[in-house]
Amino acid sequence: MQTADFLIVGSGLAGTILALELVRAGRSVTLVSDSTRPASSRVAGGLVNPVTGKYLAKTWLADELFAGLEHYYSHWEAAFSIRFYHNTGLFRPFTGAEHKKSSLAQMARHELAPYVEIRRSEEFLTPHFFQAEEEGMYTPQAGWLDVPVFLDAAARWLRPKINWIDTHFGFGDFEMKAGRVKYREWEAERVVFCEGFYARNNPYFSWLPFNPVKGETLLGILEDYAVKSIVNQGKWLIPLGDNAVRLGATYSWHELDFVPGEKARTELLRAAEKMVDGPFKVTGQQAGVRPATRDRRPFLGKHPCHEQLWIFNGLGTKGVSLAPCFARQLVQNLLHNELIHPEANINRFYALYS
Repeated sequence: MQTADFLIVGSGLAGTILALELVRAGRSVTLVSDSTRPASSRVAGGLVNPVTGKYLAKTWLADELFAGLEHYYSHWEAAFSIRFYHNTGLFRPFTGAEHKKSSLAQMARHELAPYVEIRRSEEFLTPHFFQAEEEGMYTPQAGWLDVPVFLDAAARWLRPKINWIDTHFGFGDFEMKAGRVKYREWEAERVVFCEGFYARNNPYFSWLPFNPVKGETLLGILEDYAVKSIVNQGKWLIPLGDNAVRLGATYSWHELDFVPGEKARTELLRAAEKMVDGPFKVTGQQAGVRPATRDRRPFLGKHPCHEQLWIFNGLGTKGVSLAPCFARQLVQNLLHNELIHPEANINRFYALYS
């Protein structure tokens, strides 16, 4: 029997960052992950933005989340000797006088001055691709994480330090006894399930109000594309370098699978036609199911009846921004019984458990 302090199920963004934080805290970890199963983290756009939505609201907990977000990923870039965090900023060009007027009103209402600047479009956009008004809104703290590169680098760093088991986690091989958990020949004090969308089928946590949403993006080429910032005009366009871009994203609460669809492709290509002048050469299409929740807040905490069972899930569309902060909160709760943010603690839904 191989023992560890913690068993983690899942190696997406949540499971990987939790494993990193537990190792930093000096704890032993066994991680079980099925590399053959589709994972949302592997196709995520990785967008980070303290200003969210059509109506320019401040992202939930933006002040706390973004205070150290770039530093967090920069730390791991140095540790892994590879770059994956791109602080490109994000530019939203005004579409006309009314759009500018309403946007300025929203900026004042939501106190967005620390996050949004009014800048000239010519600073960010090239006339060859964009027909835009003279000004727009620039968010310097926005950017994107190359999630697959981060996950692969983290795995290379973690594998010599933990027990990394590449296999499907089957609940028929899982048991609890004497205050511990056991999976096949691995035993731990506690298990943390970080299964993303698949948690809906977890027999211990399926009662939580998940609200998964399918999202699709297009990968493409725009010849001579020199724009460095993310551009948002209803859809977002992320520059990947060497004329490559990612266009996203769609939202669908039906057909929850990882299969790219023609409907999403058409929607995104129509958005591309409106955003940029010039041909958008599609090089790929990706689909994933975001582990969103009904109240749009993460799921952290322990099972209402089993002290050994914990969950870290529900990061939704903002996983890159949320994961570092809440992984640290969960570790502090696991090790020192410090409080989890009340809007993220699953005890808010204990009444649903039966």
